[in-house]
This record gives sequence, structure tokens and C-alpha cells, in this order.
Amino acid sequence: MLDIIFALFDIAIVWQIKKRWETRKEWSGTVEKKKEDVTRALSEFKYIVFFRTEEGKMKKLRMGKQDFDLYREGRRYTKKAGQYLPDPQSAI
Repeated sequence: MLDIIFALFDIAIVWQIKKRWETRKEWSGTVEKKKEDVTRALSEFKYIVFFRTEEGKMKKLRMGKQDFDLYREGRRYTKKAGQYLPDPQSAI
């Protein structure tokens, strides 16, 4: 039981480090797909938007319903350093 708790703690730490690392980056990408993660019914961040960057990499961002509704498939958005989500006003 204690091993499971430590494993979950390790996962949480890795997730936080990854989120901080991603927040520092700046990129531009097009929304490829949007979906609701039904397996996370109780989670606040159960909405997912998939972006394809100009470099061809896929970015998967979890967000709440309000932010999810701001992004449209096929449009390109720019994420600035220091922000977790791309600026919805930057749509092209």
C-alpha cells in the first residue's frame, strides 16, 4: 500500500515539473482535435485540445470547459512563454 502512495506521489511530482517546463516554452500550433475525457468525470480538467505545432510535434493540453470552448479546430494559436494555454485571441 505504501508503494502505491509513493508511486502516485512520484507521478504528481513529474506532472508538475513537466507543466512548469511546458509553461516556459513559446510555440504556435493548429488545433487538430478536441475531446472530452469521459473517464475523468469528476475532474475539473477533463477537456483535451490537441495542437500540432509548426515543428510537427503534437501538444495535448487539458483544460476546463470555459477554456475548451474558446478553441476551434483548424485554427492556429500562439502560446507565449509564462502561459499554460495558448492565447485564444491569437487565432488565425
